[in-house]
Amino acid sequence: MGSTGNSQVNFWSKSWKEKLIVVAISAMAIGQWSDTKAILEESYIGIVSNFTHTYEYESLNKINVGANLAYIEQTLGSPQLIKKSNFVDELQFNYYLHEKYILTLIHKNERILGYSILSLVDDFIPNNLITKDKTKDKHTVFQFYTSLSDFTLDYNNIDFILVQEELDKSKLFLNQFSGSVGYFDYLNLKSSELKTLYNELNNDDSIVDMSADIQKITSKTINNFYGIGEFDLAIMADSILTRFEYYLYYH
Repeated sequence: MGSTGNSQVNFWSKSWKEKLIVVAISAMAIGQWSDTKAILEESYIGIVSNFTHTYEYESLNKINVGANLAYIEQTLGSPQLIKKSNFVDELQFNYYLHEKYILTLIHKNERILGYSILSLVDDFIPNNLITKDKTKDKHTVFQFYTSLSDFTLDYNNIDFILVQEELDKSKLFLNQFSGSVGYFDYLNLKSSELKTLYNELNNDDSIVDMSADIQKITSKTINNFYGIGEFDLAIMADSILTRFEYYLYYH
């Protein structure tokens, strides 16, 4: 009896790697290696995901504009939510609702025209969507674009500001999108500021240069939205889940 107790204590005092090895050796001894391999893989992914974002970044790196939807679904599985565009017939949004992010695949006729990643964790910063290089030392929306070609914002059913940058030939003339979507308080995104800009934008009396205002708010607003695509800003904004939809599917 004493020996069994000591074995239990010794097992639970081991590191997670040592525990996996013990389980693997035990399972192989009774001829169940195929099942054990699947369990070990799942356990490894779970442990890595709990302490880092490495596994998620590597999975998202496999997505590219122009890819076949069926090919991507072999890696990601089926989406939890599907919506149709309000602006373009046959354009569809597929949503993958992860605890760390919302991935939206925007496709037509099984071809991915673009996609976005909305971070739900403050330190989740995916790799560059084109080069797949690690993103470093970028926190505000302003730091994520070089030149502003378009922007949009809202403060009604959800607070957000999105900016569009037109990329050059080396980046296949794609549009890059960055921004802040206000499901959370830590983004420094205030409805009052968005309302002021919104009213200024929709002022029919005069054409106002808002570049200084946009730079001011994007310089302090935390970026949590990353997108790339062959379409314009209106389509990307159309794909964002409303506040009601977000809380419906995450609570």
